[in-house]
Amino acid sequence: MTTMRPVTLCFSGLDPSGGAGLQADIEAIASLGGHATVVCTALTVQDSQQVYDFALVDTALLLAQAKAVLADFQVASVKIGMLGSRAVVDAIFALLAEHPHIPVVLDPVLSANAGGNLAHDDLRDALLAVLPQTAVITPNSLELRRLAACDNDAAAIAKLSASGAQAIWVTGGHEPGDQIMNRLYVHGDLALTTQQARLHGEFHGSGCTLAATLAAAMARGMTLTDAVPWTERYVRQALEHADRPRSTGQFIPNRLAHLHTAAACIQGLYAITNANLGDTLLTQVRQALIGGARIVQYRDKSNDAAKRWREASALRLLCSEFSATFLINDDAALAHAVAADGVHLGQQDGAVAHARALLGRHAVIGVTCHNDLALARSAVAAGANYLAFGAMFASRTKPHASLCSMETLQAARAEFSLPIVAIGGISHDTIAPVRAAGANAIALISELWRGDDTLAHAQRLTQEIYRP
Repeated sequence: MTTMRPVTLCFSGLDPSGGAGLQADIEAIASLGGHATVVCTALTVQDSQQVYDFALVDTALLLAQAKAVLADFQVASVKIGMLGSRAVVDAIFALLAEHPHIPVVLDPVLSANAGGNLAHDDLRDALLAVLPQTAVITPNSLELRRLAACDNDAAAIAKLSASGAQAIWVTGGHEPGDQIMNRLYVHGDLALTTQQARLHGEFHGSGCTLAATLAAAMARGMTLTDAVPWTERYVRQALEHADRPRSTGQFIPNRLAHLHTAAACIQGLYAITNANLGDTLLTQVRQALIGGARIVQYRDKSNDAAKRWREASALRLLCSEFSATFLINDDAALAHAVAADGVHLGQQDGAVAHARALLGRHAVIGVTCHNDLALARSAVAAGANYLAFGAMFASRTKPHASLCSMETLQAARAEFSLPIVAIGGISHDTIAPVRAAGANAIALISELWRGDDTLAHAQRLTQEIYRP
């Protein structure tokens, strides 16, 4: 049984400005609860405006780096960025051929977005030769045509697919217009198209961020069609919160932005602990986090204060390890004592104002609203950060709870901008309609902790939650 965060092995260059390359990989993967192991392929001279020079790392040294990682870690995905030369490409992919079970995300970096070459002339042919070893490549439209040596996208997709590319995710940020269209091709066929409004400005490291995030999603076992929209949501937020060092520079994505906003952290699989977990509590929660849980709520109704403090403290550290949000059920004082991220309050569990005064303005405070929009309005007025509705279905935990209708959930989504959590009796098969009705997060107890393979359950549930 693995106890490590999902591990991604990253090959890329070192960017002294911190906007792209390995720094982008590390920030993106870590902020999503993964662990980035890194192999430096090149030292670059660049700032937020352009690349001035680079020097490649000796292939023997970079192979030694990679072999050390592969021998010590259970690598779940590989992200490849700047390689720089045929020799580096050949060395890395010869090594990866010994690990064919690890999915490879290739960002075919040939030049920097702001300008400046990041590759020698012989790199294009070398990349074409290793396409069959990749799970997906992530070129922007310019890189797509340059890599394929074609004048149009259709011919480029056909050529790269014929060369062995299993999947090609083409980003359209370099094309004109107010809307950006991204396209995912699988075995040469268009599988998914997404569209979003263009943001103002140019971004340094956006492609690295996208590829690293996709690799982090695949390390969690997500399918490609599920991982692509998940990646887009994360990258979009990083770009929306980007900043720049000077007016003439490019914007640098803020890959940690989602960790500091309650609206962003209340997303996805929301795990609520069960007292029946007993001595396996930490082990089971770790497996849930590895499987994709982004929020953990500690729920223990016992009167054993020492036990509750001990378990909550341990869970807080565990959630920090995965950059997951940790909340306490009902008890703001305990949340304060263990430095939790916040508290979830029922209607009988104390006022939002009291919890806010105790925990501070940055704390995440959620409120149970049952099936009542009036309760939700009161919670919003009191300063809650998210609203919980349910029970959506009858459950073993609360079999006699009054049910929340899908119509109420839809009305709440239409009225409130805060994140909405759906809870109560939700199973794998009912996630889709609950998400469609407007839930940002799916809170689970029995459905998550059933059986002895929490990791597999969490992965399966996470995939369903993020399914387009």
